Amino acid sequence: MRSIGTSASSAVAGVVLAHMTTTFGSLTVPSHNGFRVIMGIGSASSLAALFLAAFLPGRRKPVAAGVPATATAGAGASSSG
Repeated sequence: MRSIGTSASSAVAGVVLAHMTTTFGSLTVPSHNGFRVIMGIGSASSLAALFLAAFLPGRRKPVAAGVPATATAGAGASSSG
């Protein structure tokens, strides 16, 4: 998955830089705003990933083998009267 994301993001960056160019003498080079747009796209996608990751379920604590769940719930309570 990481290689797919890297390939897709580099393709997007290449397209943005190819379309946002400026002429410098006889050369055509990527513009400063093109790099700003790429940084904006990267920032927005990282915030979207953070938002999605916040809703992933967490890991549950493993229950000890052979111990019922109700026995661990009352372990701190004393039954003496």
